[in-house]
Amino acid sequence: DISLIPVYLTINGKEYRDRFDLSPDDFWKLYPDLQDYNTSAPPMAESLQVFERLSKKTSDIACAFVSKSLSATAEAALQARQIFQKDNPGVNIEIIDSRTAAGAQAFIVLEMARAARAGKNLSEVVATANEMIPKVKYITALEGLKRLIKIGRAPKTAYIGELFQVKPIIGHVNNTGIVENLGRGRGTEKTMLKIAEMMESYVNRGRPVNLTFHYTNSIEEGEKLKDLITSRFNVAECNLTPYSPVICLAIGPATSVAFYQSDDAD
Repeated sequence: DISLIPVYLTINGKEYRDRFDLSPDDFWKLYPDLQDYNTSAPPMAESLQVFERLSKKTSDIACAFVSKSLSATAEAALQARQIFQKDNPGVNIEIIDSRTAAGAQAFIVLEMARAARAGKNLSEVVATANEMIPKVKYITALEGLKRLIKIGRAPKTAYIGELFQVKPIIGHVNNTGIVENLGRGRGTEKTMLKIAEMMESYVNRGRPVNLTFHYTNSIEEGEKLKDLITSRFNVAECNLTPYSPVICLAIGPATSVAFYQSDDAD
């Protein structure tokens, strides 16, 4: 019972809804001819449609969105909530800034859904999200920063990496909501090893860790990072998934890991 509100992307003059109109495989077919492109938050109508549909079966809706520093998606949902609740005052809608993105955001949403399925009320589901937000971490290695610079999402301190043509490593690890410069690596193997070493600063190796690995145009690189990291840590949950088109458009070729440890892990 997780509903999605798609972010929009425009490629060579044609508009798509992320994953709804364009799959990851279809995106990479367009990639060689990529010229003009952009991303945009979904219009309020997208949120209103979801609120309307969900309100037919529940009076409590919890929404966790990508970090406000990366997208106006949450702001559009806040505006949609204000309009929707004028005619539906009995429907409670909570809008949550996840302060992260991709698999880290997904972990928050999954725990919210599990809490709801376990019978938790709206305030308890929101509390679950707020407990998860500081736990989840997200690290990604890019081929370059050109695309993030174009859309204004690159960390300023990472620009130098573009000049030296190394692989910038960025992410969300300090609960700031902004894209953080975490370092850089040279070559795929050394960069993956550096990501694994970075994780040791945030993971207790004696406790199980939940992992999600993302890849863009190379599932083989995603599998390599997965094999490297799962061999080092005690794994509770592991997912391997392609990035959605809108993230591929924003960052270009990349390999990433999102992770967290539960408080009750042994």
